[in-house]
Amino acid sequence: MHTLVIKNRISRQIPAGRRLLERGDFRQLLDLPAGTMVRLVDSKQHFVAMAYLAKQNKGVGWVYSETDGEQLTTEWFIQCLKAARDRRQRLFFDDLTTGFRLFNGEGDGLGGLAMDWYDGYIVSHWYSEGILRYRRMILEAIQKVFPECLGVVGKNRFKHADLPKSEWIFGQEAPHDWVIVENGIRYMTHLNEGWMTGIFFDQRLVRDYVSQYLAPGARVLNTFSYAGAFSIASAVGGASETVSVDLAKRTEELTQEQFESNGITMEYQHVFVMDTFDYFSYAKRHHETFDLIIMDPPSFARSDHGYFKVTEDYQSLVEQALPLLNDTGYLLCSTNAAQFTKEDFLASIMAGAAATGQSLAVVEHFHLPSDFPVPNASPESDYLKVYLLKKK
Repeated sequence: MHTLVIKNRISRQIPAGRRLLERGDFRQLLDLPAGTMVRLVDSKQHFVAMAYLAKQNKGVGWVYSETDGEQLTTEWFIQCLKAARDRRQRLFFDDLTTGFRLFNGEGDGLGGLAMDWYDGYIVSHWYSEGILRYRRMILEAIQKVFPECLGVVGKNRFKHADLPKSEWIFGQEAPHDWVIVENGIRYMTHLNEGWMTGIFFDQRLVRDYVSQYLAPGARVLNTFSYAGAFSIASAVGGASETVSVDLAKRTEELTQEQFESNGITMEYQHVFVMDTFDYFSYAKRHHETFDLIIMDPPSFARSDHGYFKVTEDYQSLVEQALPLLNDTGYLLCSTNAAQFTKEDFLASIMAGAAATGQSLAVVEHFHLPSDFPVPNASPESDYLKVYLLKKK
């Protein structure tokens, strides 16, 4: 087994909980095959941790154990998944929520792999060739720990010429339309269509708050709405009207099926397939105003106008949205960009308000729910930042 020397800084951070390894953490990083297990030692050759190498958007590898010589085996994966299942016992017995994060990468002991539970089906997210090397062992562990699992679909979230974005890799294939429940609300999902399924479980607490406390009687604008998860949460919660806006061509179809699955007609639910900034201009011309505006954009996106980068353009979003917000309304600002710190994100929001001559007060803020555990000393893993604001 190869032994690699890491710098003193990272050798101190690993015992504190850090799991991600970056190229600059090593004295010398050998060109080893993806998935290679290595021993990490400090400059005095003292053992620090075991890791596997995996080039991906996040660094070049992951720590998986602080026991010298411990290897990734089928039994290791079984124990790791058992521990993850035990942490989610409450969710498994919650009849009002049948979809949630099942295994959250480094937060559950193994970076580079995430799994979601869709009422019997598992959607697995593979982030590198390195973790894919252990797929057979992981599938064996899934069958052992989750015997009720009907099937597994894999999302290959890295570039590989021979791999599709999505593929069925175990068990029976789910129906094209698969309904899960979250906080008592039905969501239509499509488990084997590209990387996305129709819902992001990391926003579960935020959707519940919107449905219970913000939606009743409100006119809601949901920008970057994708399949309309926030819109349906608002409508079920008693919103008087919802407007969903997204550039994706399937937005209208996906959003409408969400309402229909909950028995809600489209009379007071409107969908605009267009760029959010274009909709802001349209809404201003038509003197539209809202009691709640939700803005949860992707970190990066392209449109006919060029590109949108959340770290650079969120301020402009706030500037354009505030003229549409009623004086007693709420602005819900969200980002999942790991590199966008909460301090910089909030500063961007406030700068957008200041540019319109207004100021905002933070009413509430949200982080990842409990099924998305985050290890200590790993700020990039605690990626979700959501602020609820109101005009002062």
